[in-house]
Amino acid sequence: MPKNSVLLLMSGGVDSSVAGALLLQQGFQVVGVTMKQLDVEPGQDVRGGCCSYGDVRDAKRVAASLGIAHYTINTAPEFHRRVIEPFIRAYEAGLTPNPCVRCNSFVRFEEALTLARQWDCEWTATGHYARLSVDENGNPRLYRAVYREKDQSYFLYGIRPELLKSILFPLGNKTKDEVRAIARDLGLVTAEKPESQEICFTLGRSYNEFLAQHLESREGPILNRAGKVLGTHPGVTHYTVGQRQGLGLSGGPYYVCEIDASRNAVIVGRREDLAVRDVSATATRWIHPPRPGDRVLGQLRSRHHPAPADVLNLDEGTVTLRFDEPQFGAAPGQALVLSRDDEILGGGMIVPPKRKTDPGGLPESVA
Repeated sequence: MPKNSVLLLMSGGVDSSVAGALLLQQGFQVVGVTMKQLDVEPGQDVRGGCCSYGDVRDAKRVAASLGIAHYTINTAPEFHRRVIEPFIRAYEAGLTPNPCVRCNSFVRFEEALTLARQWDCEWTATGHYARLSVDENGNPRLYRAVYREKDQSYFLYGIRPELLKSILFPLGNKTKDEVRAIARDLGLVTAEKPESQEICFTLGRSYNEFLAQHLESREGPILNRAGKVLGTHPGVTHYTVGQRQGLGLSGGPYYVCEIDASRNAVIVGRREDLAVRDVSATATRWIHPPRPGDRVLGQLRSRHHPAPADVLNLDEGTVTLRFDEPQFGAAPGQALVLSRDDEILGGGMIVPPKRKTDPGGLPESVA
């Protein structure tokens, strides 16, 4: 392949479609690839996700419109091992996992880099809303997208720096409206395609419907913080720390404060019981590691507004932040992402208070 060649990951949506068009306008030689992460039959009726026959078909149709080659590769075995199985194990342990972080960290970009090397492609590109640059020392810098409503940098902190050096995010400075306008002007079939808001591998089902096929739900007690039984739950996998809806308790409002999978119990309290200032994470990955005492911004969920904090501890594979103000809904299993202004430094997976070891189902530590 030519020196300016790009392997473009195409999901069959509008974002990766427009990313390809922009790369071509910038003079890159582009080849499209769709990763088939699930073993879905062509005639199988599925909703959502990015592995259906319709999504692969749309990616091929866009590639044809853009005049680029398109290939479909099977990454289902690795995706199942690295994403689906840990997702199930994490919920079984009472955690709230983030499969998109695992996919980006261990499957999507790792597989893309391997393929790009085999095909002599200099770059890999996707339709993510994030920004990348390389500093004067050749080190990658990951930043939030200009369009904050679609910013996806939270899900990308775990990509190895060596990979970030060869990745392009053409949509980092675009808004969603601008992207759709470009797609309309080019007559792309994905221009008006709705976005999927679901976990890709549940294929349109709720995550509880998916988990019901893999885990046995057992009724258990809903307890207050003093240990008094307030009600029963259908299974701990139905709950996450910070949840208020669906508890079915009188005398509320109550919030889920803890999920004790070992006792099959859900512990609830008032909103103030959720407040924490110290949050620890394990299985950390760093693009640019901070130091103890550094001032950073900490983000507890993808929709959580990054909040000012100090780095208390930074040991091998773990980090602890002390936020300036109490934070609510720090759910074990979710990602804690550190940044400095708009630059993403890295992050890890939130652990229950006072627990210092990996509780299961989390990404592997990287030295």
